[in-house]
Order: sequence, then C-alpha cells, then structure tokens
Amino acid sequence: MTLDTNVVHYLLQHPAAIKTVTIAPEWFSGKSCREFVEFMVTDPGPFQSFVDVQRRFQAAYPLAFEEANWQTFAQPCDNEQIFRDSVQAQHFWYEQGNTQMAAQAYFATPNAENLAALQAQSRLLLGLNEPPTPTQPITEHGATLAAELAQPQPLGIKTFANVDRVFNGGLRSGMLWTIGARPGVGKSAFALNLIEQAIKYTPNLTVDLFSLEMTAQDNYQRIVACETGVAAGKFTNPYQMSAAEKDKVRAGIEQLNRQQLYLHDKLLILPQIIKTIRAHAAKAAAGEYLAVIDYLQIISLERLAARTDRRLEIETITRELKLLTNEMGIPIILFSQLNRELEKRVDRTPQLADLRESGSIEQDSNTVSFLYPISNDEEHKAVRHLNLIFRKNRSGCLTELAFTFTPGQMRFTPQLVLDTPVAAGNGTVNMQQDVVPPTMRRN
Repeated sequence: MTLDTNVVHYLLQHPAAIKTVTIAPEWFSGKSCREFVEFMVTDPGPFQSFVDVQRRFQAAYPLAFEEANWQTFAQPCDNEQIFRDSVQAQHFWYEQGNTQMAAQAYFATPNAENLAALQAQSRLLLGLNEPPTPTQPITEHGATLAAELAQPQPLGIKTFANVDRVFNGGLRSGMLWTIGARPGVGKSAFALNLIEQAIKYTPNLTVDLFSLEMTAQDNYQRIVACETGVAAGKFTNPYQMSAAEKDKVRAGIEQLNRQQLYLHDKLLILPQIIKTIRAHAAKAAAGEYLAVIDYLQIISLERLAARTDRRLEIETITRELKLLTNEMGIPIILFSQLNRELEKRVDRTPQLADLRESGSIEQDSNTVSFLYPISNDEEHKAVRHLNLIFRKNRSGCLTELAFTFTPGQMRFTPQLVLDTPVAAGNGTVNMQQDVVPPTMRRN
C-alpha cells in the first residue's frame, strides 16, 4: 500500500483523526486520494462507521475507487503512527516539488523576487525535516522535580562571583542573557572576561565565541593579554615585550591550548551560528557548554537577503536564539548595541527602552543588563569604572554591579561598592526606573 492510500485507509477506519492533523488535498498526486482528502477536509463528519464514510464519499465521488480498493480499505487499520508518518511524508514530497520549481524559476530568472521565494521555500522544507518535540505529561515534570529534591543540583556555570550571586549560582540551561552597551564601552572585552572566568571554574567547558566585529586573531591576543597582564598593544610589535613578558605569553598560549574555546569571525548569518551551536553543544556534557555572541545587530538571517524590516529580522533572531537555549539546554550570552538617544540624556544610565529594536530583545531574554561608564570621562582613563545594571532578571534579583576595566590588559575586576540587591515585586520598584538608590551611585 502506498503512502497516500495509507492515509485514506486510516481515515476511513478512523474518520475523527482528520481533526488531529494538518492535511491538504494538494499534497496527494493520485486523483482518487486527493478527492477523498478534499471530501474529508470539507465534510469532517461526524461519521458513524466505515460504511457511513464510504456511502457519503461515493455519493460525492461515485467513480473515485474501484471495488478492489474498497475491499482493502474495509480491513482493520489501527496504526496511528504509520498514518501520521504518511501524512508528514506526503507534505514533505509536495514541498520538495515546490522547492524544485522555485529553484528552476530562480535559475531561469535570477532576480530578488525569485531568490526570496526560493529561500522561503527552502526554509519551509528544512522545517519539515526537524524532529518532533513531544510534550511531556505533567506527571513527568513532577517526577523530575521530586528527583531533584533528593540530590544537590548544579549551580550553573560560574563567572564573576558578584554575577554568580545575581543568578543564584551561575549561568543555567535555557538562559538567554542580553548585555547592552554603547560602542567603545568595552563590551567585547567584557565578553572575553566572562568566557575566561567561566573556563577557570569549569575547565571542561566548551565555548563558542561568535565575534562578528573583530577577527579571531584579535580576540585571541586580547584573551592572552587578559590572562597574562601583558598590554594588548604590544602584540602588534612583539619587540616591545621584555623577555619576562614573552615567557608569560608563551605560558598563556599553552594554557589556551588546553581550552575548548572556538573563536568564530566568519559566521555572519543565523543558520550558520545555530548549526555550530547545535553541533558543539550536542558533544558537550550537561552544564559544560556556553555560547557568546558579540553582537546582535551584525547578525542577519540570510547572506543576500534584502533587509526590508530590520525590526522583524531582530525579532526572528532573538526568538530563534531563545528557542535554541531551551532545545539544547544551554545558556547563551548575547551582546547588543544601544540607541544613540541615550547619549543625549542628562542621566545616561541605560533603560530597557535603550536597546536597539528593543521589543523582542526584552521579551525573549531571561535577563537584560547594561554595561555603562559611571561618568562621561571614563573613556580616557587608564582604569575605567563601569557598572553592570540588571533591568530584567527572571533568574534572580535586580541590582547593579561595579567593575574596574583596564583596557591595556583587557581585564575586568569586580568591585563591591554596588553589590547590593534591590527588592523587586513589592510595588515599590519600577523596572524601567533606577534600581539602585541614588545615595549608592558614583557620580
């Protein structure tokens, strides 16, 4: 029996199943099967029995099936999984044919419209190949929680001690942490510091850094500078280094060689990034994978796609990244730019609304924080004072942390001045307002 007749056979025996699947007549190439599916979609019942379905269908399409077909269809057919697999296969072959036609149209006339149609059809076909994601019954969730109560649970991936306290232990699976900052503040260096701190506490950690603004070699030299204390500027001219500094660099290289750290600088489109994350996360042990993306606004959905609405594109990117954290059970740190309007305000403390294309970023992120200088002249200092303020945090409290940043060594050092959680949820704190009392601020 073919795929299309498998579908017809099961629906004749179980007509109510038509309401449990997505199905379309055009997926079926055979005229008789196509007519039957069209009949069932148009008139889903209720039906009393196989005979009732047969009678009403033959009244509408008297010559669709021969008597031999009806004798076969009258036999029991109770395998629901074969039915569902057959429906899915029919859909796949139909969309594959559409993809081939879209490809032929593009090769015949390679314009933007045909390219967009081919890309859309390809994404649809790719989605049909994704494995199903079954929903667990509530009893399984209860069993999982009961098991967790009986044994210590991992605290998450540790980074800086003050950050770990904000997250009640560290970066956990399913977390999308967005960190916003204006250009030149030091967000790329902060990303490297978070990575090195994470590897320090979890030596077997696998990390993917997608740095779309700097080359992998530049980031490598910055990491070595952070690890060794040798000024990053000296790497452009090693003759400036002393013998002791060169020894430190060599030791730093040996240390980095032992790390599972991947520096990507040529993966610019979201499908490439997701494919890489999936591959590396699947090989890593539970709780031993971290992805860092620097930064959101450089990512695109397609290499050649016209950006007609960047806001919609950003919404898709953040949604897909959030879904990926849940699918793979991993944390992702996503850096983002802030709007220029922030610099026009007297109080330049970032708010959620300062995120560029902010709506979906705020919605999809578990945590949103901002890295910003505490004064306007920090950029020119050898040691800068930067704060990390948490405006949204599903994993803990809202607070503000203080760091010093030494650009020469690319090194962030946590301070304890502002490491005081501020209660939220009692009606006295508005997430869009400052969450640290003014008396605790540095001016």
